[in-house]
Amino acid sequence: MSPTVPEHEVQQHTHDDAHFLLLLDGTYLSSASGMPAECAAQTLILNPPGTFHRDRFRGCEGRFFTLSIPAAEWASATGQRALPGHSLKLSVPGMVRAMRLRWELSNWHDASPLVVEDGIEALLDECATDDPDRMKGVPSWLERARQRLHDDWSTTPSLADLAKEVDVHPVYFSRAFRQRYACSPGEYLRRCRLGHAMTLLRDKRLGLAEIALRCGYVDQSHFSNSFRRLFGTTPLQFRRQH
Repeated sequence: MSPTVPEHEVQQHTHDDAHFLLLLDGTYLSSASGMPAECAAQTLILNPPGTFHRDRFRGCEGRFFTLSIPAAEWASATGQRALPGHSLKLSVPGMVRAMRLRWELSNWHDASPLVVEDGIEALLDECATDDPDRMKGVPSWLERARQRLHDDWSTTPSLADLAKEVDVHPVYFSRAFRQRYACSPGEYLRRCRLGHAMTLLRDKRLGLAEIALRCGYVDQSHFSNSFRRLFGTTPLQFRRQH
């Protein structure tokens, strides 16, 4: 989708339903509480029911994918997990899940209903994970480890190294990470890498082999296979579409 209302014509308004906005191109501006004033491409944004804001695209230019969740279904989902009551810019793993959902909805097949339903549930879990209000109950050592993987995504630490850095046993670390973030440390790192790969693919000056190397893959083939498994499309196809 593309914006249709000029930036200066957009007024403050409220949404009754929840919606995710995956920013593909352009600059997104928002006045919502909890949101940065502007977001660049390859960003996933959550606006829960009742969001009051003035959101628009700079210069009325950009592309985006949006996914709406009716207020009743959002309320039901909130009963299963603590979802944020304010707008939220999600981390790279959440953006990666949204990109996968976008591909699935654009390439519908017999198994797509189940894949999409599971993908939405996983996306809601990411919202609960990324909510700053929930971080108060997360052990500081666990959040430090997650942040380390998120920020230093081009390197590959061992499980023992991660556990040693936060002074806990590797088995306990692995179990606690899975319980809190609904994935293994390795899977979290992979999502971070592929999320950054999507950003790099937009730079046509970079070859696929160089992007693979920058993202910590031993070769282009390994990178392409990982990208296709997660997104259902190859890096080259993704580049052509963006």
